[in-house]
Amino acid sequence: MGQPRYRGPVDTVQQAVWAGRVLSITCQRCGHSTSRWAWTLYNAHQHTGELALDAPVPGFWCKGCRAKVAVVLRAEGPW
Repeated sequence: MGQPRYRGPVDTVQQAVWAGRVLSITCQRCGHSTSRWAWTLYNAHQHTGELALDAPVPGFWCKGCRAKVAVVLRAEGPW
């Protein structure tokens, strides 16, 4: 495979996959935070490609509060 060549804006999970980004996932209930590569999140959950970044997304499991909660996905890095 090679270096990702997508240089456009990263506003969705699918664009983060194209850009080869790491996503920060933060629970809105307890504040627990973790990081995952965008492609692992995209492969693990159906229909995550059209999810917007920096907006609350319901239906994720939090290991901190052990419940289904809304999370905020953010692309890490200054790019």
